[in-house]
Amino acid sequence: MLVEGERIARIGRVPTQDREIDATGLLVLPGCVDLHTHLAPTATWRPIDDWEHGTAAALAGGVTTVLSMVQVPEGSSPLGAIEGWQRDAEGSRADYAFHIVVNDPPRAVAELPELVRAGYAGLKVFMVGPRFVEQTEQYLGLYRAAAKLGVVVAVHAEDRLLIERSTAALHLAGRTSVRYFPASRPVEAEVTAVRAALGHATDTGAPMYLVHLSSAAALEQVRRAKASSRTRVFGEMRPLYLHLTRERFDRADGALWVGQPPLREQADVDAAWRALADGTIDTVGTDHVPYTRARKLEPGLPFDKIPPGVSNLETMLPMLYSEGVRKERLTIERLVDLLATTPARIAGLGSKGDIAPGKDADLVLLDPARTRPVRAAEMHSASDYDPYEGWEVTGWPRVVLLRGQVAYDGKIRASTRNGRFVPRSPLA
Repeated sequence: MLVEGERIARIGRVPTQDREIDATGLLVLPGCVDLHTHLAPTATWRPIDDWEHGTAAALAGGVTTVLSMVQVPEGSSPLGAIEGWQRDAEGSRADYAFHIVVNDPPRAVAELPELVRAGYAGLKVFMVGPRFVEQTEQYLGLYRAAAKLGVVVAVHAEDRLLIERSTAALHLAGRTSVRYFPASRPVEAEVTAVRAALGHATDTGAPMYLVHLSSAAALEQVRRAKASSRTRVFGEMRPLYLHLTRERFDRADGALWVGQPPLREQADVDAAWRALADGTIDTVGTDHVPYTRARKLEPGLPFDKIPPGVSNLETMLPMLYSEGVRKERLTIERLVDLLATTPARIAGLGSKGDIAPGKDADLVLLDPARTRPVRAAEMHSASDYDPYEGWEVTGWPRVVLLRGQVAYDGKIRASTRNGRFVPRSPLA
């Protein structure tokens, strides 16, 4: 393969060059594209894995492009917030793009054409948010506008009313420890919201990206919707739901694994792997938003006050290779499709996701034989624990290139401000 400047120039036999990287015994993969991270600060919250730390973890894990959720500050507009988002992301070591979280649908509709022209062709909607139900008609108007412009709408699908009822009943019964967390956000809450979201997608024509699907029942809803030509829907799996089950919450330190939705049963894990293999799921996205051990295990926190989220960026590719490809749950081609090609296509990142002439030279040289345990102390996240601590994982990146330059080779070589904004194009 020949790289000239920042792009792949040729694949196959090439003349001797001034600089060569020997990939003997390694798998050469396209850089991964993670469509679901939380690296951007808000007015009231700053992630411990900010652009600098989060993208260091990303590059060490073979993720060369990250998409982060960004919030519109109170009293501002999406267009007015762009400068702040770009300023915050200047410390990124990897390339990046955004999903705009929508809390004011009419204003977002008014600005959507200009946002698309500026490279912001992606939105995020929280059905579990406090105003979604009362503003449903306004959100449907947003979906219709998104459909006309080819804007992908990422949706967190859980039913707020069911969660509130379940949480209130558990509190009333004095069942507030983390072991009751799964009961507070039952499968029914996910399935109800997914069914409604799919109906919204069918009615409006909006291309909908359902994030972190966690249950067999929700996956079956998506499978059925995909069989209909009337709905443009994409499904995302989160690594947590491939590797862990709800039994973690029975431990004294169960709060370390709290995320939304909760970990499910083994039958749901099995269904998740089937969904990866058969195409029901289109991507794997980390929903990367870690906290410190002390923050997660703060004494006296009821289950609904434990901050949700864990670290995943550095281990997503290695664990999917180790648990998926090596155990013959997935082919290597399917892994590439899930982590690179399809995410880049959904996000409208035309220069990413493939190894082909003209594409950005984002490359991962994966050592398929390298085995090492997951240890938080050796990871690049600012978190002081890892949800997979101690797991023996086989298949780790040896070298990662970002636009033709070595970004990781056992050490992080990419400096802050190395990353670039990648404008998103509308979905065809």
